[in-house]
Amino acid sequence: MAKVETHVAVLAAMKPTELKAEWRRVHGEEPPLVAASLLARSLAFDLQCSAQGGTGERMRQRLISGAGPGGGRTAATLIPPSGTQLVREWGGVTHHVLMEEKGRCSYRGQSFASLSALARHITGAHWSGPRFFGLRP
Repeated sequence: MAKVETHVAVLAAMKPTELKAEWRRVHGEEPPLVAASLLARSLAFDLQCSAQGGTGERMRQRLISGAGPGGGRTAATLIPPSGTQLVREWGGVTHHVLMEEKGRCSYRGQSFASLSALARHITGAHWSGPRFFGLRP
């Protein structure tokens, strides 16, 4: 077990480029576009699972079914279909948003790549777009 803990410590100290290279080596594919800390945690989890015989059947079923804190909702289910109008009051102003294709949205004549980008534009702070617009708690 000490060898696993040592390897996990090495992962935690890696630079983002090193973590991406390690991901490619372990998984044989490009890493997901997430923070380096999440890559390190995922690689550490994979390492611990392989050292301890993997995940149990119950956990494997929960992961497959998507059950968990999000209640099985994925990011794709949080994006309303094209043509949906969202309304949010913020700072005493009512904001009307029209959803476009592929998760894009339009607001006051501008097009935004995502609800999160629009929420950032409206508030000036980092927000989860689905949370800002009330699509998730």
